[in-house]
Amino acid sequence: MKEALRLALPIIAGQLGQVLMGFFDGVQIGGLGSTYIAAAGFANTIYWTVNLLGLGILFAVAPLVSEAFGEKKGYKAIGILRSGLTVSIIVSIIFTVAMFIITAHLDIFKESEAVNGLATRYLGILNFSTLFMLLFTAGKQFMDGMGRTKIGMYITLGGLLLNIFLNWILIYGNWGAPALGIEGTAIATSIARVLMTIAILVFIWRDKQIKKLREEFQNSEVKDKSYVVEIIRIGVPAGLQFFWEVAAFSAALIMSGWLGEQYLASHQIAISLASVTFMVLTGIAAAGTIMTGFSYGAKDLEGIRMAGNTILVLTLIIELIFAILFLILKDTLPLLYTDNAEVISIASAMLVFAAFFQVSDGFQAAAAGALRGIQDVTIPAIIAFISYWIIMVPLCYVLAFNFHLGLSGIWIGFIVGLTIAAVLQIGRFKLKVRSMKFKEL
Repeated sequence: MKEALRLALPIIAGQLGQVLMGFFDGVQIGGLGSTYIAAAGFANTIYWTVNLLGLGILFAVAPLVSEAFGEKKGYKAIGILRSGLTVSIIVSIIFTVAMFIITAHLDIFKESEAVNGLATRYLGILNFSTLFMLLFTAGKQFMDGMGRTKIGMYITLGGLLLNIFLNWILIYGNWGAPALGIEGTAIATSIARVLMTIAILVFIWRDKQIKKLREEFQNSEVKDKSYVVEIIRIGVPAGLQFFWEVAAFSAALIMSGWLGEQYLASHQIAISLASVTFMVLTGIAAAGTIMTGFSYGAKDLEGIRMAGNTILVLTLIIELIFAILFLILKDTLPLLYTDNAEVISIASAMLVFAAFFQVSDGFQAAAAGALRGIQDVTIPAIIAFISYWIIMVPLCYVLAFNFHLGLSGIWIGFIVGLTIAAVLQIGRFKLKVRSMKFKEL
């Protein structure tokens, strides 16, 4: 438990820093009205739905690096990093082009003209920063895989503070700057991403431990080896797992827009708050990936079992705390975004559902993280697809529109889909550990 927290707390802070950029974008743009909240939420949802697959591919870097250290061949991490940066560039080209094409056709999602117009302006700027987001992720995954999780945390929190400050200047035109509205938010986020990328790459280049690893790597038998194929082999299924889940939540957000702008804004507030707490749980899951990955490299079956079980227990404790907080503060938290009474009332009701789906969402993330550490990613990706797209999304639609439960129906669908995913992912981890033999490692 102590080791899990040592690894997880900086990752959690870093993860929160990332999601809080979107959180503060929503809060700070909220002064312009609920349409701006809806537009920023819609734009970010579309952006992350597309780009999280690319981001998820790079999540293969950390378990490969931790495996190398578990094998006592830490120098291999240098080759993994180089290949990770190469994959970042390739993936960024693909997804930036895809995102610009989607931005040009946002009307297919059938949101209001006002929301589409603002979202198009926002994405037209943000899309240019995708390369830097992916390069930063590769560098952070490298450091996390080494167990040095504080570096990414410090840089991410610095980027968050810069983003908040630039939002304040550029959205409303403070300190003599032009009032750029939603474009100002996109510019602020893009600048923060560029500087975060420069910071982590400079740190990696100058760090003494990494310099020593580079020297060992140059004299090793793997100095010419590429890890691109390994990153893609692990990363694509892992990325698909993230993609299926986020895409399902994006589909639900689009459905909420069909109910009206007030429902879209309310849904965005509730899901944004739930995303903040989920980043804590994914930080715990990332620690599980590092711990099981190290044990996997060391061929320590008991270590894998211990790490997975520890992460599940820690996740349960944190989930229950968040569930209680959501229930207690359900009427207060929406006030961070807006003073619109109708939006606050709807968002408050949705936070009750969010309190309950915390448990299932955390468990499925924790189990998937442990499985990623032992490089078992294909079956978890299939589980995610079945849970979210065969069960959850259709159920959300049926409950919301056929049974006329509206936004409540969508959130009930969340709870059912996430619970099924949690049960299956935990079952997969238990089965995998029971069947694993040292010779298979």
